[in-house]
Amino acid sequence: MVNVVISIGSNCGDRYKNVETALEWLKSILIEVQCSEIYETPCALKSGSPYVNAVLKGVYQGLGYDLEERLKEKEHQMGRNVECRKRGEVPVDIDIVVMDGEVVKEWDFRQKFFQIGYIQIS
Repeated sequence: MVNVVISIGSNCGDRYKNVETALEWLKSILIEVQCSEIYETPCALKSGSPYVNAVLKGVYQGLGYDLEERLKEKEHQMGRNVECRKRGEVPVDIDIVVMDGEVVKEWDFRQKFFQIGYIQIS
């Protein structure tokens, strides 16, 4: 069992729907879930389309490695692939940023797109 804080973002297509779909799916596989609002931020790299983001925390009743695999599978199911990466399009990005109290994605943790939602659920 692992406690996780997850960042969700989308910069193409129906961005709000993409984030809402990811949130609903996460709520179905995690327990003790808490979600931020859904909000928009500029691209953290300054050169891409604006993102719609949310941050969620919860408990996964399995191993962190297994959850990470499930997140990447969901991204793929929702259209994230090599071609869209080349174009800078992100239908959905779902990343574990904090696991069991330890920051596992330092760059993401420091970014505005994460901190806005993280503050809301902290």
